[in-house]
Amino acid sequence: MVVEVNEMDCSIIICTRGRGERLQKTLCAFALVRVPAEWEVEMIVADNDEVGSAAEVVRMTKLDRISIHYLHERVPGKSRALNAAVAKACGRVLLFTDDDVEPAESWLERMAEPLLEGRCAAVAGRIELAPHLVRSWFGAMHRTWLAEILDPGDGKIALVGASMGVHGSVFELIGGFDEALGPGASGFGEETLLGMQIEEAGLLISPVVGTFVVHYPDVSRLLRADWVLAAARFGETSAYIMYHWEHAAVVFPRIRAVVVSAKLGFRRWLMMTFRGPLEGCSAWEMSYRVQIARLRKIAAESNLPRNYCFRSLHKNRFN
Repeated sequence: MVVEVNEMDCSIIICTRGRGERLQKTLCAFALVRVPAEWEVEMIVADNDEVGSAAEVVRMTKLDRISIHYLHERVPGKSRALNAAVAKACGRVLLFTDDDVEPAESWLERMAEPLLEGRCAAVAGRIELAPHLVRSWFGAMHRTWLAEILDPGDGKIALVGASMGVHGSVFELIGGFDEALGPGASGFGEETLLGMQIEEAGLLISPVVGTFVVHYPDVSRLLRADWVLAAARFGETSAYIMYHWEHAAVVFPRIRAVVVSAKLGFRRWLMMTFRGPLEGCSAWEMSYRVQIARLRKIAAESNLPRNYCFRSLHKNRFN
């Protein structure tokens, strides 16, 4: 990846696709974000919609202390749009968020400071789910899949696209986001693999708990059909990382997928959940569906050349 010479303190990168109204609310929320007097900050809105639907929203947005730029990446794939934005960014530090969040006033300052001071190579921020979307049946898996990260320092630190930051020098070391991952491709995992590569390079990812963004995913994400689809995508994404990057050896994946499918069918019959509620899906069912999708994907890819050397920081050139 060719990265332009950095001239600013911080670049904020937001990818969007066909959600103009929600994007407008996110950009308006950034008008309230505190920018230190001595900092130079830009925002790049990378529009991954073929028709460039976000152009007018960006054109109409004025932020006092943040210069805002529009970037149109027509070819579908969030990772492709992210890579295009990273290549255009002029900041020493790159902060990433989504088009369906509202940041706290302190978000920019608290997220960028550890990176600008050289204390770490990347940061993972706190993400709160909008209160009107919280349901009594939520478990830990439901909250995680909706990108709610209340304590980014609890356990293994993972990068989540709604609130994360990376020092610009990292992209000189690592070959950008894998364009086989993320929305428009596998569905998830573009930031997950990047975080794994950062750690493989021996660099530090630090949690930031003193600030947050509030996440406003579409209410359709709560529907049972969406949970089932998400489980399949999570499974396929994890299979890609396991097979291509980790070089995991999985014995008899097709047979194992059949066995797990039978277990899922039997348990659903036993618990009389063939129809299920309109909203929600049990954690046990999602876990089974993730396993099935993962095993099927590994079986399908097992004869293909691996896209990475073992735990490599760069994708193989033939890809």
